[in-house]
Amino acid sequence: HTHTKKVVEEEMTKSSVKKTVTEQSTMSSSSKGANHDVFIACSCDGTRYSFVSHLSAALKRLNITVIEEDTLPETRQYLPKKTRLAIERSKICVVVLSENFAFSKHSLTTLVEAIERRHSKTGAAVVPVFYGVDRSLVEQQIGKFGEAFSKHETSEPEHRVTEWRNALKEAAHIKEGLESNDESSDLNLVEDIVSYVHERLFPTDEIGVSSRVLEIENLLSKQSWVVRSVGIWGMAGIGKTTIAKAAFNQMKGNYKSPRFIADFEKEFEKEGMYRLRMQHLPPNVKEKLDINRCITNQSQISGDESREESVFLVLDDVRNPINAESFLGGFEWFDPGSVLIITSRDKQVLVQCRMVEIYEVKGLDDEESLKLFSRCALGESQLEEGQLKEVSDMVVKYANGNAKALSYYGNELKDKKPEEMEIAFEQLKLNPPAEILKLFKSSYDELSDDEKNILMDVACFFKGDTVDRVMQVLDGCGFFPCIGIDYLVEKSLLKICGNRVEMHNLLQDLGREILNQEVMLGMGRRLCGVKNIQPLLEDEQNASSKAALGVEDIESILLEASSLSFVVDPEAFQDMCNLRLLKIYSSDPEKRPGLDLSKGLVSLPYELRLLHWENYSLRTLPEDFDPDNLVELNMPYSQLEELWEESKNLKSLKTINLHHSEKLVDIQELRDAHNLQAIDLQGCISLQSFPDTEHLD
Repeated sequence: HTHTKKVVEEEMTKSSVKKTVTEQSTMSSSSKGANHDVFIACSCDGTRYSFVSHLSAALKRLNITVIEEDTLPETRQYLPKKTRLAIERSKICVVVLSENFAFSKHSLTTLVEAIERRHSKTGAAVVPVFYGVDRSLVEQQIGKFGEAFSKHETSEPEHRVTEWRNALKEAAHIKEGLESNDESSDLNLVEDIVSYVHERLFPTDEIGVSSRVLEIENLLSKQSWVVRSVGIWGMAGIGKTTIAKAAFNQMKGNYKSPRFIADFEKEFEKEGMYRLRMQHLPPNVKEKLDINRCITNQSQISGDESREESVFLVLDDVRNPINAESFLGGFEWFDPGSVLIITSRDKQVLVQCRMVEIYEVKGLDDEESLKLFSRCALGESQLEEGQLKEVSDMVVKYANGNAKALSYYGNELKDKKPEEMEIAFEQLKLNPPAEILKLFKSSYDELSDDEKNILMDVACFFKGDTVDRVMQVLDGCGFFPCIGIDYLVEKSLLKICGNRVEMHNLLQDLGREILNQEVMLGMGRRLCGVKNIQPLLEDEQNASSKAALGVEDIESILLEASSLSFVVDPEAFQDMCNLRLLKIYSSDPEKRPGLDLSKGLVSLPYELRLLHWENYSLRTLPEDFDPDNLVELNMPYSQLEELWEESKNLKSLKTINLHHSEKLVDIQELRDAHNLQAIDLQGCISLQSFPDTEHLD
């Protein structure tokens, strides 16, 4: 509820002016016959002028109609007709139970009326708010509540006191009740009440949608009453359209001609700008835009031609900001009170469309994700402990909050036994379905070559690595990552979390699928997996079969070699003239890559930027390897005794990691690595000398 909090905080930081009884009375004659969303009851102490006024203001700012109880003498035990009608016509009764609540006979009688309304056929929800009091004190009626009832028992009929006591006990047992405590502030409590009320008034079958719609409404409510706008931004499948549709359905009743344009780009291409305007813009805006063809000054439009009508317009899935801007024609043609919402997976689209606020859609949390998956897979919103829990948690973790993926996996795994579900899910991961891949493929196809290279390299090599490391290596490749990574973040294809470059599992699936398709077409530039790589490296393969594989086009090799053991061809890398990234590693810490280099290694490619080879078994690197372009040398647990027998040009080298290379004796070659920024030599127990490193940061 981050945005809820901000809105409430703004309201509560304003100076509080104690209002008179007349100012506080909100049950005006004009509202007697109307239904209300929320009725707020409280005792006549300080809560009315502080907490309740802020709560009321926060609700009203979300267009929730609120009626506060009239201020009446504390001793009055009979409710006026208008109070009873207000309770009867409200959908939710919020009862603020403060320390002195029970001293007020009027407040107790109001609570009784609210509880009775709760049990009626058209019952309203009762939300007790334990403001500065513990729920148990209300239930047991001790402390101040006990003192109050001691007085009431001497002056009131027994049946009335019993009625009051029972109402308080029931209120204490209502699980929706909200409590303040020493650690929470009024701000937090108001936030919780507003969230509950909003979700109750505007329920949705879509899990996790209501709270996000509330956050969007808060962003709109704090904007000036001109043309308000919010851009909804997030990755494919995260729920942008669902949230925008829910917000539209909730708010459209306030506008004469609300419009939701689904798949805006398709509609724009199909209908054209003029026809789309005629279909969706109200007459006053169309008139202004038509006049604008001939004049440029809005003040030239006569009063008759500019009849005011606020517009509520949602453009869904905008990809090209020029199309949206040409369709809208500029905000100046929309009347005050108009609202524009645009959804896009590209943040820059929303910036260029001049959205006042940009709301980033976060993924569903684990609880919401489990509910959604369970509903789709099992027809239940809640799993009992132990029931398919393991496989459900596995799916939730993999989908990482993506609502589209959770729904798809749930439907695919429906009606399967637990053991069948697990096998089927593993198959879905290995062979991602077209329905999932197409979510992201169009975004990938729109990228430049450098951006595609960055995305694919992150998918294969750098997911979860530090920003600095990724920048170093990719900058060495000439991909301009400081621009490209930011661009991919704004396109919802990458994320920066805690200074690490992260990518959603589904996008990584897309990357692997693209690699597989390239290999199948004989165009594989990036190779992952034993099946594709072993034939290129193994000594027993003949030269003609290797030539057929087109090794000169290969740019990267990623090989998990913990369970491999084969003899490497000494000339395996000789023709890989474009190889930039080489990583041979073990995913099992108990096993080290077992590639057999007993025949030696003639050379490594000149274009290498990353050389990551765990358990490298030769005493030196190949003498014919020229490391001019090498940015990172990562060879833990190697058998290296020295890097080279002769000095080399290490002008590009920035990181070297040789930890636990127990035979390493000398690394004097590093004295010429003037751009070196990080060295890891822990566990190199045979190291006898260390070069001067004064040039290191």
